[in-house]
Amino acid sequence: MKDDRFLKKAHDLMPVLYETTVRPVSGMPGKDRLMRDGDGFTLDFGSHFVGYLTLALDVKRPGDDAADAPLAVEFRFFENLRENTDEPYTGGMSRSWFQNASVLIDDPYAPIELHRRYSFRYVKIRFPSNTSYSVVYKDCFVRAVTSADMTKVAPLPENTDPLLVKLDKVSLLTLRDCMQQVFEDGPKRDRRLWLGDLYLQAKTNYYTFKNNGLVLRCLYLFAGLPHDDGLLSSAVFHEPVLKNQSWVLHDYALLFVGALADYYRATGDIGVLKELWPAAYRQTELAYKSFEQCGRSANVDLFFIDWCPSLDKSCAALGMILAMFKEALYLADTVGTAWEQASLEERIKDVSSALLDMYSPDIRLFRGASGQLSAHSQMWAALAGVLGPREQKEMMKAALKAELVSPVAPYAMHYFVEALILSGLKDEAFALLKSYWGGMLDRGYDCFPEVFVPGDPEASPYGSPAMNSFCHAWSCTPSYFIRKYMLRTGPG
Repeated sequence: MKDDRFLKKAHDLMPVLYETTVRPVSGMPGKDRLMRDGDGFTLDFGSHFVGYLTLALDVKRPGDDAADAPLAVEFRFFENLRENTDEPYTGGMSRSWFQNASVLIDDPYAPIELHRRYSFRYVKIRFPSNTSYSVVYKDCFVRAVTSADMTKVAPLPENTDPLLVKLDKVSLLTLRDCMQQVFEDGPKRDRRLWLGDLYLQAKTNYYTFKNNGLVLRCLYLFAGLPHDDGLLSSAVFHEPVLKNQSWVLHDYALLFVGALADYYRATGDIGVLKELWPAAYRQTELAYKSFEQCGRSANVDLFFIDWCPSLDKSCAALGMILAMFKEALYLADTVGTAWEQASLEERIKDVSSALLDMYSPDIRLFRGASGQLSAHSQMWAALAGVLGPREQKEMMKAALKAELVSPVAPYAMHYFVEALILSGLKDEAFALLKSYWGGMLDRGYDCFPEVFVPGDPEASPYGSPAMNSFCHAWSCTPSYFIRKYMLRTGPG
């Protein structure tokens, strides 16, 4: 059920890609090193980049004879050296996501241009074939691409905490390399537009790159590619064929409401709000219908929340529904009908009641249906504002002291940090920000990764940490927290 109006507007908002030529900072073999028959080297570009690689070589052959056979070259690209492993891959995702390329070059004198876009800091280059000639390194560079304009980012004040400066820098690099023709989830793997990632990327963008046209393009893409019942897809493939993702996730669909509310707060664009409000409101209708069908509870099979495999999602899902219903009511007060406002108010009462049934006042914490205590239940209950301000603050204080199931992905940790801030615990929130994302810096990450579990470097939802994305959009929000809540810059 495509809406060509929105898809046309999304097409017209195709961003400009900025290009920068970057050369490696180390690993270049000397001009006197002759290479062939299994020889190779590893280049370090000094930081993470997304782009197109060119390698130039000179041919060395005894006498005046020309090269008499094609040159075979193998390339292996790594975002992080954890990917540099020869262990057999047994994970569930396609191994073709590993960034490897093997080419045969008929003219080894010509520059070797790789036409696929790669996401990396390191590239290992090897010459596997038995040739009668040798090659020497001449040059290598990457045409790094992004739709993020670094000149739009305001510098932090000189007296900013040095750790926050580092966190901000890595956050910016993470978001920069995920900003391509859409807000990608990760430029190494998936390379598509996910609603959950967009929600957090857009928040950070408003305080950094301010590419609001890219946010709007992504909102139009989702609105233009709904499922037959009007539910928005959790992800959109924008290439090689524009289509929606078949998976259905109610939390991601509801985040369209939050993303639209954030866009309106940042831009004040009432025209866009009027255009996209029907799609946003439809997500609340479908979520409430599912809530009723499940006996005033959430169908947890239709919620992501986090990669945590043992998580009881029941409480967090209700909190998430309630939080987005309240965002919808904020929008309805501006562009909705009286009937839509009244319906949302009634639905908010129903979901609030169901969520409060999961609160244990004796321990001041929310439990999942199984009785499980998780960070996820507390943070979404707080973000939903289902308790009064004093009770909420006490609940989040208790959460910091309790033994809870912890977030696996920085995506989920973002919401816990924000819940602390909105509960009046900003100092505790920034201490957690420094500890959690600072732990990634201690691990040597150039960008913030898809998954981070302190004390478990092997954590992976795919059966292999080498398959993880080491530059992942949903992890970029330290810049948002620093610039919004510490420095109070940006759109309100």
